[in-house]
Parts: sequence; C-alpha cells; structure tokens
Amino acid sequence: MDETERESVRRGLAPFDSDLPSESTKGIFLDFHLRWNMSRDVCYTGLTDDIESGHIVRMTSNEADDQSAPSTSSICSDDYVFALSAPINEILSSDQPPLASPSPTMVVLCSYDVCLVQTRDIDDLISYARSMQKPALALKYALAHRREVRRHALDQLVDEYFISLLRLGRNRPQRALSYARLKIAAQTMPILLGGDARMWQRWIFLFGRIPGGLFLIRDHIPVRDPALPAFIFEMALEKMLEESCNNILDENGSKNYHLAEKMAGLFLETLRAWGNTYALRRRIQLHRYCTQSQRWNMWLPTSTNQSAPLFIQQAEKDLNRRISQTAFGCLTGMQFSTSAMQNTSIRQSLDSSSDALFDIDHLAFRFSQRLHVPDTNDYDNDHLAPAVKIGALDPHLSVVVEALAELELMRERFDQALGYYLALGCHFASDSFSSLEEAAVSTVNSVSQQPESSRHPEGSVIGKYDHVLSLIEIHQLYPILLTRNYNFVDSASDVQIEPPIASLIRLVGLNKAGNFLMESISPPEDTYIDDQNKEKVIYVGANLPLDLVARQLKPRPKLLYWFLYQVFTRKPEIYVKFPTTAVPPKSITDLHRIQFSLFVEFAEENGSGRNTDAASFTEVDRETPFMAFLKAALPHAGVQPENVRQMLESHRGSRIDSPVFARELAFVIEKFGRGTEEDAKETLDLYLRGLQNLYLAVSFAERSKKHTGILWDILVNYCTSPPAPDDAEQQINSGSLFGSLLEAAAHCGADLSSLVSKIPPGMAIEGLREKLISSVIDYRHKVKIHEQASKIQADDKVGVLRELSHLSRRGSRISVSPSRKLSNISTKLSTKSRLQNERTRLTNISAFTSDTFSLSIR
Repeated sequence: MDETERESVRRGLAPFDSDLPSESTKGIFLDFHLRWNMSRDVCYTGLTDDIESGHIVRMTSNEADDQSAPSTSSICSDDYVFALSAPINEILSSDQPPLASPSPTMVVLCSYDVCLVQTRDIDDLISYARSMQKPALALKYALAHRREVRRHALDQLVDEYFISLLRLGRNRPQRALSYARLKIAAQTMPILLGGDARMWQRWIFLFGRIPGGLFLIRDHIPVRDPALPAFIFEMALEKMLEESCNNILDENGSKNYHLAEKMAGLFLETLRAWGNTYALRRRIQLHRYCTQSQRWNMWLPTSTNQSAPLFIQQAEKDLNRRISQTAFGCLTGMQFSTSAMQNTSIRQSLDSSSDALFDIDHLAFRFSQRLHVPDTNDYDNDHLAPAVKIGALDPHLSVVVEALAELELMRERFDQALGYYLALGCHFASDSFSSLEEAAVSTVNSVSQQPESSRHPEGSVIGKYDHVLSLIEIHQLYPILLTRNYNFVDSASDVQIEPPIASLIRLVGLNKAGNFLMESISPPEDTYIDDQNKEKVIYVGANLPLDLVARQLKPRPKLLYWFLYQVFTRKPEIYVKFPTTAVPPKSITDLHRIQFSLFVEFAEENGSGRNTDAASFTEVDRETPFMAFLKAALPHAGVQPENVRQMLESHRGSRIDSPVFARELAFVIEKFGRGTEEDAKETLDLYLRGLQNLYLAVSFAERSKKHTGILWDILVNYCTSPPAPDDAEQQINSGSLFGSLLEAAAHCGADLSSLVSKIPPGMAIEGLREKLISSVIDYRHKVKIHEQASKIQADDKVGVLRELSHLSRRGSRISVSPSRKLSNISTKLSTKSRLQNERTRLTNISAFTSDTFSLSIR
C-alpha cells in the first residue's frame, strides 16, 4: 500500500479515532476544533437522528403518561424510575473527566451576515428535554453531567421531576394520581433530596397535601441526617392523625375497621419512632418482659418462624435508624449537613430521654384539644397526677387517646399513661362488655365439660396492649387499678364509667387479665379511715387486695362470677384454705355468700348441674364448679347449709325429677342434713329421678350405713317395678336397668348375692352371667391388691426398724482435754443410759409390728 492509500484509510477512520494523531501529523499541534466531531459529542444520544428520520412519537394519552419505564416506541417517554433502576454511583458520573473535547466556536458566513456560533452542550440537551415535558429525562442528563451544567439548577430540576411525577401544578390536567406514582416518589426521595434539609422540608409539606402521602414517606423521612426542625415532624404527625380519624367513617357513614386500624397502627408506629429513644427502648423492654419466661402464659405464634413479634422487630428497626441513619443522595454535597454537630454519639443517644424529634409537650397539648380538654402539666412526683379527663366520646378519637398514652410514656408519667389506656378499655375497646360477660360465664360453666388435664388456662398469643400489664408490674402501678384516675366529662351523653379492673379486662382479654390478676392478687388487707376526707385510703405498697377487686366488679356480676371462680380454683390458700388461722376473715365469708348467689343465678342458665347419663362410671368423679365450691365453702360457715338448701329447693320447684341443682342439693342434704330417714330417701330420689344416675344412687346407699337396708330396697324396687303387660320396650328396659344395678353394686363393693336373690322371676337380663363373672373377678382383684399392699407395708416397717437399730448402735468420736476429763465421765454415763433407753424402746416397737415375724435387736 503506497502513501496515498494509507492517507485515504486514515481519513476514513478519523471520525472514530480523531483523538490519536496520525503519522503524518505526529509532532504537529492540532487545535481543539480539529479534534472535535459530532460522533464523540458528550451530548450525543441519538435524539437528533430520530428527529431527522421522523421517528418521534409524542405520547399524550393517560397510559403513556403513567408509564414508569421508557417506551419501546419512543425515546421521549419519561423514565421516572431511573434513580431506582441503577445504583446511584452509576448515575452520578461527575468524578470522571469528560470523554469528548470541548465544542469549538464556529463562524457562519452568508451573503448578508456573519455569525459566531457554538455547538450544543449539556445545557441545551436539558433545555430540549424540558421543552418536551420530560423532566425525568432532563434530571437524568443533569445528574450524569453535573460538572458541565451551567444554566440549570439541580434542585429546580428535582422539583420539576416530583411535580411531574405527582401531577402537581395549576397548569396540569386534573387526573387521578396512581399508587404506583406515589410509591416511586417516596422511594426516590432519599436518593434525590439527600442531605438538603430545605428540600426535605418543602416536599414533606407537599406530600402532606396528598391524601395518604405521609404514610408512604414516613420510613424515608430523615431522622438524624439532615436535622430537620421540630415543627416538620409535628405537622406530619398531626396530618397523619387527622387522616386516621377521618378514615374510620367512610362516605356512607359505615365503619371501615380494616383501613382505620391499619392507618392508626402506622401513625402510632411513627409517633413512637420519632419520640425519644429512651421511650423506644422502654417499649421494647415492656414487650420482651411479656415474652420472657412465658409471662402470664403468653407465647409466640408457632406458625411464624420469628424470634420476636412484629412490633418488637419494628421498634428495633426504628431505634437502629434513629442511631445510624445517614444522608446519601444527589443533593448531599450541595447543602452542608449540620447533623454531625447537632447529633451526639451513639451512647448518648441511647441514654437520652430528651432527644425526641418534636416537642412532646406541645404535641400533647394539641392532641388533648381534640378531646375538648386541656392538657395538664400539674404533676407532683410525690403524689399521683390529676385524673385523666376525656371530653369527647366519638369512636374515631380512640387513636387520639392511645397517642396521648404514648406521649405520657415519653414524658415518663406512667400513671397518666395507664389512665389513658384504662380509658381506652373503658369506652373505646373493640369488644363490647356484653360479649365479654357472656364469654366469662361460658368459661366457668364449661369447666365441668372439660377433662381434668385441660382445665388450666391456656396460653394466649401476644396482643396489642399486653405491654400495659408489664407497665403495671415494673413500675408498681397497682394503686391506679384500685383508685380510678380517668374521667369522662362529655356533657352530651350519659356515660357509664367502668372501674379500672373491668377496663383492664376488656383491654387485654379474659385469659391474660385472669393470669395477671391471679399473680397480683393478695389477701384482704386492713385499711384505715381518714377523718378529714371520710374515705378509705389504700396503702401504696399493696398489690391488689381480693376484697377491693371484688368490690370493683360488683356492677358487672358476670365478671365477678368469673373472677371469684378464678380465685377459688387458682388461689385457694387465700380463699378457701387457711393454713394459719381456723376462722376465715369476714371479708372472705362475705365473698362466699356473693359467689353462692352468683352460682345460683348464672350456673342455671347453661345447666351446669345437669347430668343425664344413666350409668356413667367415669363421669361420677367429675364435679361441677358449683359442687366443688359448696364442698370447699360450706365448712367455713360463710354460707349456711340451711339457707343453701332452702334456696336450691326454691329454684328447683316442686318437681322431684328436675335436674337443676339436683346433685348440689343431694350433697347438702347428705353432709349437712339431720340424718333422718326422710333426708336419706330424698337424697336417693335426687340421684335416681333428678340426675338419673344409678351409680351415684348405689354409692350413696352403700355409704349410708344407718339407712342402707331401706335405701337398697328402694333401689331394687325402682329397678324391678313391674311394667305394663303390653309394653314390651319397658320390659326390656327394666331388665337392662337391673343389670346396670348389678354393675354399680359390684363397682361399689356391695353384696351381690342379696341382689341376685331379689331378681324377679321371668326377668330377662342380657349378659347376666358375664356381669356376675366380671364382678367376681373384679372382687378377687381388689382382694389381691389389698394383700399386696399389706405385704409392702410390712416390708417397709421392717426396713424402718432396721434403720433405727443401726442408728442406735452408731458411735460418735469426741476429743476431751485433760482438764475436762473428769467432767466428761458423767456425760459418757448419761449418753450410755440414753442409748440403752433408745434400744429398749426400739425392741418394744418391734414386738408390736406383726405376729408373723419378729426382729431381734442386739
């Protein structure tokens, strides 16, 4: 190839390799305009080629405007998700020098004028994208070439991007804002705004104008870097609270619980996350106190493979973000962040109780105005705070009450916080008191239908307000449960103010409240009377005295019925068993009388005394709750047996075959009656005709030694009463009934020979031979068991005697000084005589152990 051909090849490759000098020009200085070409322009994007070829398609429909990714049919479709589709380091390429040469200044000549022109730069490309109403594309170009931008401000381009994405502005057509656009805007805010506090403040206010906008950006608002003013967070919280309250009632006035509960939960999470870190750590501590060691029988759901509940995970996430959140984005370098000077170290932030992002006192005052009562700051550390007052009782204000409780926790006014929680359970809880009372009654009455192993209260899944129980126990707020510190001052309606214990039960549920009360209950304690106030004053150090808790539940008799039964079954040492005194306190006997009347009133509703099984041997030992209470309470004379018998008979009426309280009445007549023949017959009739349980009747006839003959005659007569001649079914039932009598008698150890001799001639008893054989085998089994038990007892006695003999011969080594040798001689003699007496006593004991064996002791 000669020199001419080589030069032509170099000219053809010059557009692609203009920066490299050729061999012919090596060593010669080339001007910038000689090295510049359009193909290596920093602004080249192919846009000009598409315009010249006519491939530009303007998308004006709603579908094209909603697209969040570039369209395949046009490069002019705006790319709103460019900041999310690629890492920010790839978008911000400002650290690299420009790849192309600077554009030269050119001279354009014509016949009538001469112009100096310069080719396009990045500012021209941004202006063109803005003229095409593609602010996302303009922002993308500006971020990729930040060093070359001269005529456009980056914060202005960011504003135009969000305005276009959120469809803000007066000149824009009114179209619905989709959830996808809101989500994209919320996710790109930390990337585009970075550490610019002024831009954050502007767009937080603008998002507050969009319904639900603050709920989407709550996790993206900076809480440490950059430092935002307190009024920004207060505005956001008040706006979120207003939207949460307004969404409880929809346009038709019907309650939308799902949406309202979700929005209220997000608002409360945001309130706790923006409060002081000390309160956030305390909230984690309260929830973990419930879960550790299965406090109050609470357990985590086994369906989820989580080591902690969701609200604990969320609280830990918010605490970590308060400590380590750092701004990083496009505007971080443009605005100086003062968070490094204002924020303290991690340890100081953890231990601080005044690092809230908003003014807690001011926000509490604003929230209390929604309840139409002013927030009180009169607080004395030595006494309880003034009562919590709630003026408005609208259902949508429950979020305000709970928010005030959270603010009181941040102010470390735990009694006030508990007052708000109890007010929430008194009036604003989701479950009504009627449903709660029905559940309480069914809990007690269904105990007799459960097996013994499942009668203990089961664990409950951790709920929303379980930390209230931890708050009471850790900070010893039991006096608040005994003296109500909340009040409703709504003059428009007559509100029934529930006592604190009832409000707590409604707030956390029956199972958890029952476990908590049983752990915190204490015996009745003495109180003293203040002569000036004429009111009972409770010791602050007391837990929950039994009589005071029962007094609070008197207006709710069904809850009192449930509570007293819980005390009876789970705390018998303070209610029916008194190891240190023979006479129970008067307050306990008064509660016995109240509980008896409650059993008579509510146990009858579900028929707790009914048992229609004819010959159920396994069901006999299963007592009803009422029966168990009578056995334990009647010996303490709190309830008189005569009054019990009279009241039960009045409830049963004159019908002897009524099953209502038949077993309870039979127990009272048998144990506390006069022991006459009439009482015995009445008791037997209650078992036979009231309960229709032959086994109980046979057991009573065998126990009653004084009237056993008469009772057995009644039983035989009852089972062998002659049926009607034309009633074949009754004849078959009569035979089966006498067979059941034989089984019951064999089970109770009665004389079967006398019963067999009383079988009427011609009575057909199915399986009579098998029944008698099984009865004899059962009797022989019992005899063998008795013999083996006697043998084991004798062997144990021999072992005990041998051990005593060995102990009596054991010696002990002592060392005596020479000076005390004479004084110890008498001690040895006394010891020898004492051992001789012990050996003699053991020999006498062995002589009376058994006639079949003897044990010689040497």
